[in-house]
Amino acid sequence: MSEQVKQLFTEIAPRYDQINSLLSLKIDQLWRRAAIKHLAGDRYRQVLDLCAGTLAMTQQLLQVNLDCHVTAVDFSETMLQIGLKKLPYGDLARVKIQNADAMQLPFPPHSFDGIMCAYGMRNLDDNRRALEGIFRLLKPGGKLVVLDFFAPDRWASRLFYATYGHFFIPMLGRLLSRHRNAYEYLQRSIQGFYTPVAYAELLKLIGFQNVAIKHQTGGISCLLTAERGNP
Repeated sequence: MSEQVKQLFTEIAPRYDQINSLLSLKIDQLWRRAAIKHLAGDRYRQVLDLCAGTLAMTQQLLQVNLDCHVTAVDFSETMLQIGLKKLPYGDLARVKIQNADAMQLPFPPHSFDGIMCAYGMRNLDDNRRALEGIFRLLKPGGKLVVLDFFAPDRWASRLFYATYGHFFIPMLGRLLSRHRNAYEYLQRSIQGFYTPVAYAELLKLIGFQNVAIKHQTGGISCLLTAERGNP
């Protein structure tokens, strides 16, 4: 993760949630809600929220999985602290935040029943190496949930990113965040990322099983789930 990207997210952290809701017309909340349902069962007691940002995924998961404890990791301490302040007091005991690089996670093997990452994989320098680390951290039978903006591979998503995504998101993001390059970076990172199918193949190559793809809102967002098989 480059220091430039880290600084970018730190600078927009105070307005990050509000901007995302406005740009997506609050549909991003529905996308996250669909993702965390995959970790709602009582078998998912220890969950890692990778690239946790302001804890949007953590907050929703705590509401549907009353047995889980979440370790939220992000490279921006500022975003984590903002997220922590949003949590209800009663949930604080179930959340641990850690400022760390997703490429160098400081946990022993088989630490987590589930790992989730929302809109963060695009920002990593080497997704194969990151996924190999995630595979190592999952317990046998554990689940990975990835929610992201992948390179468009459907006509609806291509049209969206060629119009609203190309022109309006950078412009509105610049006005709302007061940061010149933040949402121009978003557009570039999407175009340079994997397609959902290519990412699914990468997951299988690493050893994940039961890989599934769910396109959301015509493929604007995409949800991938995968499991580490039992030995």
